[in-house]
Amino acid sequence: MIFAEYIEHDPAMPFQIFRKLGHQDWTGEGDRMIANVGRTQRLSGEPFYMCWWEIEGFARLDEWEAHFRTIEGRLYTAETPVSRAMRFTRNGLYDAIIGDGPLPGGLHLIEFFDAQGTSQAELRDYFQSRAPQAAPGRLIYLIQRIGLLAPDPGGMAVWNFSDYAAAEGFIRTLPPAGPVRIAQAGLYRNFGEEIV
Repeated sequence: MIFAEYIEHDPAMPFQIFRKLGHQDWTGEGDRMIANVGRTQRLSGEPFYMCWWEIEGFARLDEWEAHFRTIEGRLYTAETPVSRAMRFTRNGLYDAIIGDGPLPGGLHLIEFFDAQGTSQAELRDYFQSRAPQAAPGRLIYLIQRIGLLAPDPGGMAVWNFSDYAAAEGFIRTLPPAGPVRIAQAGLYRNFGEEIV
C-alpha cells in the first residue's frame, strides 16, 4: 500500500529551508520512501510536491497513531523542523498495481486519471498497452486510490523519461480510448532537482 503526502511550500518559510528539509526525516520501521517529487518548470497544476511511502497496510496507520501518542512520538512532532517548513495539505491511500522500489532519476510524466468501476487488471492492461508508445521511456508506477481516501481523480500513472525531448512524442500523442479518463498530466523531477 502507498501512503501519499500532498505538499506545498509554505510561503512564510524561505525556499532554501524548504529545499533543505524537504528530503524529510521520518525513519519509521518498515516504511520506505519510494517517491519524493516536485513539479518542474511549473508544468503541472496541483499537487506541487508529493512524497509516497510504501507501508505494510492499514495496521501501519494504527501503529503510527499509537507511536505519535507516546512521549517519543510527541517529542518527534515537537522537534522535527519538517512540518514547519512544509505544508502537508492532504494525504491519500493507494494500491500499487504496477511498480516496486524508489523512482529513478530523470523526468517523470505523471498522469492523473479517473478509473471508477475499473478493475486493477483492466487498468494494468490499458496502461501496459500504451508502454510501447513511451519507449525509450517506461511506465514506472500505476496506483489507484483505496475507496475515496485520496483526492480526485483517484489514480496516477508515472512514466519516466531521460529528458523532455525523449518525452515529447508520448506527450503529443493523445491517450487512446479506454476504461479510464485522464484528467490531467504534469512533469515532475525528484525532490531537489525540480526547476521552480
